[in-house]
Amino acid sequence: MDYLYHYTNLSALARILKNRTIRLNSLKNVDDLNELVSADYSKAGQYCFVSSWTSEKEESIPMWNMYSNMDGVRIRLPVNPFERYTWEDPMQKGSIITSYIPKKDLYRENMFPIIEDNILHKVNYTDDEELLYPNLRREVQHGIHIGYYIEINKLGKNKNISWEFQKEWRYLLYFMPISLKDMLKEPKLTKKRMGERVRNNINVAQDDYFLKIREECLDELEILCAPKIDKGDRILLECLTQVYCPQAIIKDSMLRIR
Repeated sequence: MDYLYHYTNLSALARILKNRTIRLNSLKNVDDLNELVSADYSKAGQYCFVSSWTSEKEESIPMWNMYSNMDGVRIRLPVNPFERYTWEDPMQKGSIITSYIPKKDLYRENMFPIIEDNILHKVNYTDDEELLYPNLRREVQHGIHIGYYIEINKLGKNKNISWEFQKEWRYLLYFMPISLKDMLKEPKLTKKRMGERVRNNINVAQDDYFLKIREECLDELEILCAPKIDKGDRILLECLTQVYCPQAIIKDSMLRIR
């Protein structure tokens, strides 16, 4: 698999091209409201941020209808098209981190990222409720003491089988409702504070996050116009790409829909 496809509208494409970024949205704002819930927390999905794509090259009428209103676009980009950054772990001196998140974003108030090497996941479609609504709280034995941590990265990877037509791949990021300065101040209390904040549904600082696209990946951008795209919007699309991405390839849908 070399490419993934993303259905969207012309306005969102304009922001992608101008800003060179892809937006990840909190699960509390996605189409399947059940994704917000885990077995032990009522709104834990708000800490999981996703961008939804598909590996299906063939056009999907349901996807056109749901995510572009039949008059938008579908973009194609290489898999994992995002910039990566290298920085020293502020919590472990001498440890070097390579991440899709730049170091400056560690210092946001009340929004600390969980760093993972792999952010791309193929969605698993299932009717298994233990996967759809996982238990996130996991107990850990420390000598005579029992603590726990929250496996927030269990979220966002499984969807009800009713959504299987999407054949979805997701870029996934996780953020906890705590600040780095609080973690550095009292590191021994960090996990406890995280748990309390998740249990109390404390919001992170924002509902979305933007990943920077590598310029060489934009060189491979392909834009497919929806079956019902307006002729004026088609002209606007051409103007948009001339300004921000002149090497992009624009194609027309093969579907003919009244």
